[in-house]
Amino acid sequence: MAMVPAPVETTMMSSSSGKGYKPAAQHNNKASYNATPPEDDGEAVEGIVLVLRGGAAAVTFVAVALVASCRHGDWMEFARYPEYRYLIGASAVACVYSAAQALRNFRRMRRGYTSPAFFLDFAGDQMVAYGLITALSAALPITIRMRSAVINIFTDAMTAAISLSFIAFAALAFSAMLSGFRIAARAY
Repeated sequence: MAMVPAPVETTMMSSSSGKGYKPAAQHNNKASYNATPPEDDGEAVEGIVLVLRGGAAAVTFVAVALVASCRHGDWMEFARYPEYRYLIGASAVACVYSAAQALRNFRRMRRGYTSPAFFLDFAGDQMVAYGLITALSAALPITIRMRSAVINIFTDAMTAAISLSFIAFAALAFSAMLSGFRIAARAY
């Protein structure tokens, strides 16, 4: 015995559209396409940005601690290499910036206040992220060269710090991208 599909209820469209018949389920039912109100989307984006910045602050704090702990004497002193001084400086700036922005976002979310300073968030995230990527790209070649000769606690710590700085860069770059989307959404 074959199953016959139920008939679809149709309505006549106006003659100005010239399209003919359209299923009633699709006619003037725009509410079913928007599952969440726009306010919830903004809060979700704020939450994601908060987690990204908080994670970047934590990861860069560990990277700063790793680089600063590399004081093993002779050639295993991070202060002897300008690349590592640049890495620790950029990571420290990223740590302070990310922690301050995460705290600001947390307070803003808790109070229910939306700041119109999305451009400043976007610019700050971009500057700090690019500072991190340039610092780790400066420190990476010398670390690779050292690791080709010897692998010890110094080179392991530097490799870990570079990896953590890259993770922080990715988090801040994604945060900047979300800030850019919020700027574009406000423009329309």
